[in-house]
Amino acid sequence: MFLSQMATGLTQEMIDEILFSEPYDKIIKSDYAILLGTDPKYALFRAQIAASFYRKGGTQKIIASGAAVSDKSITESAFLYRELIKLGVPEEAIIEEPYACDTIQNMVFSLAEICKRELVTEVESVTVITEPFHMRRAMGLANALLPRFFKIYGYTEGIVRQREAWKSDERLNCCVNTEISILRQLIENGRIEDIKL
Repeated sequence: MFLSQMATGLTQEMIDEILFSEPYDKIIKSDYAILLGTDPKYALFRAQIAASFYRKGGTQKIIASGAAVSDKSITESAFLYRELIKLGVPEEAIIEEPYACDTIQNMVFSLAEICKRELVTEVESVTVITEPFHMRRAMGLANALLPRFFKIYGYTEGIVRQREAWKSDERLNCCVNTEISILRQLIENGRIEDIKL
């Protein structure tokens, strides 16, 4: 059975398997990390994950990606930049990408930032950083949109916590249900591979 074949009736266990079963908590050193933006009200957690990845030697270059989508007074990238600095990541390690309005654009515009800095064919690896519920879609889109010769990794923290919290936390529950809906659309449109349940 695949996600595309399930019109309705996904259980909490199935959703857990789809969104929270992959162990994206290993540090694999990468040339770049792409930190995916979100509403500044919730972005601190993502900045903390990226700062942790940096401190543990995961990368020397973090692309903080995101436009002023939810909060028109500040870009997500500027908010992430500010928080990363507060968390001890040096300025020279952070690249701001202030134009991406969604996860697809995070990938495409971050790739453009990489291309501005070096010959893209010399880049070996990229790590995508986001929070757990968003990782499945982020990785699917990274694999679809970034060059095939990149080794693409994912990194997040707090998988167990979010796996439990989404069942009772209103914001996370909404995020999880939105993720499942978007994953279905991407699969139906042939943009990412179907997910086996």
